[in-house]
Amino acid sequence: MTDETAAFLVDDVLRTIRDTSAAGLVIDVTGMWTMDSHLCHVIANLAAAARLMGTPTVICGMSAPIAMTLQTMGADFRLAQTALTLEDALERLGVSAVVSELEPDDAFDDLTPETITSAASFAKSAE
Repeated sequence: MTDETAAFLVDDVLRTIRDTSAAGLVIDVTGMWTMDSHLCHVIANLAAAARLMGTPTVICGMSAPIAMTLQTMGADFRLAQTALTLEDALERLGVSAVVSELEPDDAFDDLTPETITSAASFAKSAE
């Protein structure tokens, strides 16, 4: 990740938190095979900045090798929670998944980022 990409990511996420008053931030690192000190620093700073804005952060999907690497590097994630899975992360933020019966052919017809966001918002507001 370049410095420019990291700056864009952090600016975009923090702007979205400000504009939406997000109740939480999930950083899912499931697909990552390695994590260098630069990316570790970016994620830790993003979590800290989100926390300063009143938005808790949960980092999830970390593999054992990445966890060991972060531990060895002395990564400081005290301002973020961690979870094994995305479901666990959402649960920590008070969002619960609602499963409804769908026909197999229709299961993903209306699955878009907007419907996922709406479903998550609905589940959070239903509590």
